[in-house]
Amino acid sequence: MTPQRITRFIARDWSEYSNRDRRVERALEGLTGEALKAGRLALSVRDDTLVAICAERGLATEMRFQQRELLKTLAAAGFEGVTQMRIRLSQTPRAPEPVAPLERREIPDAARRILADTAARVTDPALAGALERLARAARRSAQDN
Repeated sequence: MTPQRITRFIARDWSEYSNRDRRVERALEGLTGEALKAGRLALSVRDDTLVAICAERGLATEMRFQQRELLKTLAAAGFEGVTQMRIRLSQTPRAPEPVAPLERREIPDAARRILADTAARVTDPALAGALERLARAARRSAQDN
């Protein structure tokens, strides 16, 4: 007789604790970015609880010390009502996501000139500044080649 799989006995609601939540991870990336990128940490929200699944004890301790900051940051990001945190240890909270290599992109000279001309005519200073930076960045990438 073969043993039955343990997952048959685990409630579906409990298994949701291990699901990662990309919105939560993006909101807390400033505090936990390296651990998230390395796949040593997974984060989710369940009801009023932030769930952190850590791959090592040192990271779990760090999360405990950052608990207040993490909850404040979540509230500022619009996750209202999250008032507590649970920390779980797991050898592999999730596999790290493959990072796509950055593609070098070039903007043709004609497009760069259009960006610069448009920046000179736009009345919104923030938009004009962004267009000017884009035109300069395009010029630099063309010079790099």
